[in-house]
Amino acid sequence: MSTLPGRQPLPRRGDARPRRVSSISTKTGQFAYFDAQLGRPDWSGRRVLDFGGNVGTFLEEAAGRVQPSLYWCVDVSRTAIEEGRRRRPQAHWIFYDRYNPQFHPGGVPGLDPPALTPRFDYVLAYSVFTHTPDHETVELVRALRSLLADGGVLAFTFIAPNWAPRGEGQESNVRWRLNSRSLGSTSEPRPVPAHLDAAVEHAQEAPWCAVVDHTLLFDARAPIGPCGRYDVLWSPDHARSLFPTAEIRPPVAPERQHCCLLGPTD
Repeated sequence: MSTLPGRQPLPRRGDARPRRVSSISTKTGQFAYFDAQLGRPDWSGRRVLDFGGNVGTFLEEAAGRVQPSLYWCVDVSRTAIEEGRRRRPQAHWIFYDRYNPQFHPGGVPGLDPPALTPRFDYVLAYSVFTHTPDHETVELVRALRSLLADGGVLAFTFIAPNWAPRGEGQESNVRWRLNSRSLGSTSEPRPVPAHLDAAVEHAQEAPWCAVVDHTLLFDARAPIGPCGRYDVLWSPDHARSLFPTAEIRPPVAPERQHCCLLGPTD
């Protein structure tokens, strides 16, 4: 049993706490990732719900393989939804005014997902539950599975703390998240100080941990208030404990995130 406390502070990089609100993501590669994890399916005629899809980079990168009229994007960033609608007006864009400690601290806690009438062949969530407390993840996954058509698949990502890409010198996911610069900061990434190595080693072996601003958190039940960053990391065994019927797939290069696949609710 570890004697490490529930929180291990990280070095401060300035007194101001960034607030990530109504952001537009520049992340790319979502279509290639899910296309590989789902076995390169025939996307034609398939209804797709991109949960947390921001401006719809997935649709842009699909390059016609997904019909815009069969694509729905739900996100807590009103700015991203408006920009996605401007870029692809044929698609369906839904703002979700739900509280998230990092991306939408002004939202409504526990707000039910928007009511959607179609049933989807694919419901996808890239790096959504990596910023969501476990109890909310379980609730939202249940709601998303209820939106699947017969034979449909929910695919979402999670970050395993101790996973690292192959190759000499590649760092684990938890060290990668700690070394990356804080959201909203223009400072360069800084290595984790040596005196925190014990906490990092503990996090790499933990079933659950999180980076909360400048803190390592090991208690999944701890309440999370508004913060500049909130990165949740699970082991594959923890993912299976939450979703026993899920198929867990390892990351596909160049991504670092595992994939969890589930069918419709019983």
